[in-house]
Amino acid sequence: MASTHRRAKLRGKSFKGEDLTGVDFSGADIRGTDFSDAILRDANFSHAKAGLQRRWAISLFLLSLLLSTFSGLLSAIGGSLIGFLLVDPNRPQENVYVAVISLIMVLIFFLVTVRKGVATACVFLGIAMAATVIAAISWAGIVAVAWTGGVPTTQGGAMATAQLVAVVITGAVGVLAIAFGTVVISTTAAVAGTIAGLIVVALTISAAGAVGGIVSVTAASVNIIPGIMAAGVAVLVIMIATWVSSRALFGDIKQSWINSIALAIATRYATNFHRADLTDADFTQARLKNTNLNQAILTRTCWFQVKKLHLASVKATYLENLQLRQLLINKDLHNQIYDGWNLQGVNLQGANLQDASFIGANLRDSNLQDADISRTKLVRTQLDRANFRGANLTGAYIEDWRITPETNLNQVKCDYIFMRVPTSENPNPFRQPANWEATFAAGEFSQFINPFANVYNT
Repeated sequence: MASTHRRAKLRGKSFKGEDLTGVDFSGADIRGTDFSDAILRDANFSHAKAGLQRRWAISLFLLSLLLSTFSGLLSAIGGSLIGFLLVDPNRPQENVYVAVISLIMVLIFFLVTVRKGVATACVFLGIAMAATVIAAISWAGIVAVAWTGGVPTTQGGAMATAQLVAVVITGAVGVLAIAFGTVVISTTAAVAGTIAGLIVVALTISAAGAVGGIVSVTAASVNIIPGIMAAGVAVLVIMIATWVSSRALFGDIKQSWINSIALAIATRYATNFHRADLTDADFTQARLKNTNLNQAILTRTCWFQVKKLHLASVKATYLENLQLRQLLINKDLHNQIYDGWNLQGVNLQGANLQDASFIGANLRDSNLQDADISRTKLVRTQLDRANFRGANLTGAYIEDWRITPETNLNQVKCDYIFMRVPTSENPNPFRQPANWEATFAAGEFSQFINPFANVYNT
C-alpha cells in the first residue's frame, strides 16, 4: 500500500483492520471511509475532511423531515382526541375528568422534559400510563365479575362502565401520541441539525408544525374545542421540540439521550474510526463532523484546531469530557486550575500552560513537547513517560513531581526551577540555581534533574 494518500479522494473506501501506521492522509476527503479496527499510529489526518457523503446526508435529512411531519400529525391528532372527549354528550362529567387528567399528564411530561430531560420524562410517562391502564383494566374486571356473579348490576351499568374504560383508553392514546410525537420531532430535528446545522432544524420542526396546523383546522371544522386543543398541543410540541433539539445539539447533559440517538444515526454511514488505534495521530484542523470515534485509542492524538468535533460520536474516550475536549482543541490552558485532573495520554504539544496548576494531576504518557510550562505548578503530578522535549519549564514548581527514568526531559528549556511551592510558614521556594542571579546553562537542567528520577520513582 502507498505510504501516502495526501489530498486523495477516499469517499466510501474501506481500510477496516488494516495496518496504516504513519500513512499520510493530510487534506484527504475521507467522508464515509471505514477505518474501524485499523492501526493508524502516527497517521497524518491534518486538514482532512471526514463525515457523511452527500447522498447519505441528503437521504437522512429527507427521512428526518418525513418522520417529523408524521409526528407532527400524530401529536396534533392526540390533542384533538383529548378535545373530542370534552364534547362527547354521552358521559360529560367523566369525560371532563379524563380530559383534565390527560392534559395534566401532558403538561407534566413537558415540564419534566425541559427540567430533567426527555429520558426522565419518558420514564415518568411510562409509569403513569402503566398505572392508568392497570386501573382501567381492574375496574373493568370488577364490573365483569360483579355482573356474571349475580350481583345486581344492570346491563346498562355494564355498558356505561365499558364506555368509561373506552374514554380512559382514548385519553391515554392521546397522551401517548403527543409524547411520542414530541420525542420523535426532537430526535429528527437533532439528527437534521447534526447533519446540516440549525437552519434545517427550523425547517424540520416547521414541517411538523405545518401539519399540526392542518389537523387543527380540520378538527375545528367539526368542533371548535378539539380544534383549539389540537392547535394548543401543536404549539407546545413545537416549542418543546425546538428547545430539546437545540439543547441536545449544544451538549446539554439533560438531553444527552436525544444527542446520543442523533449522533448514532448521523454517524451510521459516516467516517468510521471505531476501535481504531490512533496513537500519536495528527488531526490538526481536520473537519470531523459526523465522525465515529467510539472506543478508539486516542493516546497523544493531536486535536489542535479541529472543526465540528462536538458533532462527532466519542463514546468511551476522553473526548466525552467537554471541557477537556475544548482544551485539546485550542491548547490554551494558561492561568487555569487542573488539580487532580486525569490527563493521561493527551496531546498538549506546543500548548500554553503558563501559570497553570496541575497539583496531583495525571499526565502520564502525555505529549508536552515544545509546550510553555513556565511558572506552572507540577506538584505531585504523575509524569511517567511524559514527553517534555523542547518544553519551557522556567519558573515551574516541581515539588514531589512524579518523574521516572522514562520521562523525557531532553532539550528542555529552563533558566531556573522551584523545588517547592512557598507558603506563609515557609516562603522559601528553594530556587535552583540557588543564586537568584544565576540561571541554568543549556542542557544543565536535564543533568541536574536526572538523578532525581529514581528517587521519585520509589
